[in-house]
Order: sequence, then structure tokens, then C-alpha cells
Amino acid sequence: MTFSAPHDSSATPESVEIESESREDWLRLAFVGLPAERCNAALEKWNSPAELLAVANSGRESELLATRGITPTTVERLREAATKDISRALAAMQNCNIRLLLSSDDDYPSALRGIPNPPPYLFVRGTVESSDEIAIAIVGTRGATEYGRGLAQKFASDFAAHGVTVVSGMARGVDTEAHRGALDNKGRTFAVCGCGLDIIYPSENKGLMTQIAQSGAAFSEFAPTVHPESWHFPARNRIISGLAAGVVVVEAGERSGALITSDFAMEQGRDVFAVPGNVHKIQSRGTHALIKQGASLVESAADVLEALNNRAFPFEAPAARAKKAARAESPSPRADLTANENRVYCVLEVEARHVDDVAAAANMSAAEVNSTLVMLELKGVARRLPGSLFARN
Repeated sequence: MTFSAPHDSSATPESVEIESESREDWLRLAFVGLPAERCNAALEKWNSPAELLAVANSGRESELLATRGITPTTVERLREAATKDISRALAAMQNCNIRLLLSSDDDYPSALRGIPNPPPYLFVRGTVESSDEIAIAIVGTRGATEYGRGLAQKFASDFAAHGVTVVSGMARGVDTEAHRGALDNKGRTFAVCGCGLDIIYPSENKGLMTQIAQSGAAFSEFAPTVHPESWHFPARNRIISGLAAGVVVVEAGERSGALITSDFAMEQGRDVFAVPGNVHKIQSRGTHALIKQGASLVESAADVLEALNNRAFPFEAPAARAKKAARAESPSPRADLTANENRVYCVLEVEARHVDDVAAAANMSAAEVNSTLVMLELKGVARRLPGSLFARN
């Protein structure tokens, strides 16, 4: 069994076989479990997984030990990987539609390329689309209260309504509700997992994994058949934050893994937002600490979108910009609106605009625009956002 090569009408049978062998070498390297920083350093010196594995298998230990980040334990694991029976992992990839995505591949998330030591490879179930470059992470405690679960769903649903991909870690509690909120509103969502993608953890999320693969993607640095371990989850948190323009923390205890994600976010130059909670609940202590440390206090998805739109989403690809531009085109006048209402309605956009901008675009006074916007809200064709912002429904 081999990997399927990317479609290329000019590829010869020989080139397809080389591609398949190359990807199997990447799979073997994944079983070594090298952190991205050390893996990138080793590949910088040895050019490819095939060369690295071959050097280890030939007994050239002294040369490998001269490589930054390579230890005697790593050498032994490389030797084991070079001759490892990977048939079970290959079967799992085929049965679960898992593919290996390299950082050089076109659909490797561009947001990740900009973080320190991006993962050189990822295992993926599902698809990555250009629109996913506008993404926000929602994370929080596994032991969420009803308040926290409800907020996670609401934030995710509202992000999905704005075409924003929701990123989380598929853990119990806040993560699970974030994924569900996005999916329930027909949005896209990314899950970053701490085990092989053929293993569903927690097991009750089997159906959720199927939905995510159909309306987004699940990612992992861990090879198929690799079971979850406690250290996997902090390691995967940097990918959660790396995929997103900002991280929203909904309920987190003082030692919650969500706080690790927020630390990574700050290191990566991402925005960190925290939702305030009940002061009597331990689940609020981490989020309140973040607010005290300077995280933005947010009460709704609109708060987050307003903050990010003030400086624009940083990972917007040309295709995503074109899609937004098409959505922003002026709508046609509606028969159920008055002349003044149509005048204002036709200058509103899906993205929020300040009332002063709306007045200038409609060539109307602020008083006229404000009274007209009230009627448009009542008729359900416009909505008011914090900060005197308005958007078209």
C-alpha cells in the first residue's frame, strides 16, 4: 500500500512511485516524534526524511549527533523508524481518508508558515480551503459549566455566520461545543488533535470527527495509530493558535491547557480575548487572570470581530479577499423598503461599517441615517454592532 500522489497530468509512473516513497519516509519520520524545531534543524542539514533515515540506518551515529537537536535517543528512534512496519498506519490512512500534508504543499495553511518553527508536516482529515485563512480559535476547560458551554457554542455559531472558520482542539467541554456551534450554523471548523487521526479522543466525539472532516479538517502532528499521551496536548496547542488570527478563551482554570494556548498566541503575535465568568467559579480564574494581564475582555463574537477588523485579518489570501469583495457588492433595491431605506440599505455591507461612513456613502445627514437604520433593524435587513457599527443581513 502506498500514498496517493497529488494529481498531475504530466506525472509518469516513475514520478508517482517516487512521490509515494517520499511520503512513506515522512510517515516513518513522524513515528520518531521529533518536535518541530528539532525536526526542521535535522532536515535543514540532511535535506529529506529519506536521507536522514538512511544515515541513521547506516550506523553513522557520530555524524547525526553533530546535528543540532539530535541525541543518542533520537538516533535510536531513527534507526527503529527506518525499518518499522508501517502497514497498519498506511491502512489507517486509507480507511480514514487521512493524508500527509507537507509545508511545501499548496494547501498547507499559510498562517502556520509564519509561526516560529512551523510543523514540516501534518496529517489531515478533510479539506483546507482559501476561506479558512480567516479563522479564530475558541478554547477553554474540559470541565466547562453550562454557561461556558453555551457561550462557546454561541461565539462559534456567530463566527460561522460571518464566514470565519472556528479552530479548537476537540477536547471535552469548551472545545467540543465550539466545533458544534460552528457546524450547527453550517460553518467550517478545524480540530487539532493530540493523537493519530484514526483514533477518536474522546471516544464520544466519533460523530463529531466525521462532521468536522466533511465541513473543515482535523489536523495532527502525530502519525496514525499513535495513541494520546498527556504531553501531546500542550504540544498541539501552538498549532491551534497558529491557525488563527486570534484566540478566545471561554472558561479556564488556573492551570488550564487553554492558558498554554494563549501563551503561544501571544508569542505568535495573535490577539488574545477572554470571556468573563462567574467570580465564584474556579472555571473563571484563568480567564480573569488573562484579563488582568491585558487580554481583551469580550462579551460577544461581535466584540472579537470588531477588534480584528480594526487591523484586518492577517492571513487573508487573494481568493478570500475576492470572495469578500463579491459579497460586499451593493445589493439591489428592495420592494419592501422606502426610498430612503433603500438608499441606506444599498450602501450597507456584510462587513460592519461605522454610522458616519454609512451617512457619507448615502449622502444623508447623520440624523436621517440613524432613524432609517432603526427601521432597517426592525425590518430585519440590517443589524447594529457595538461601536456605532452597522451591517447588512
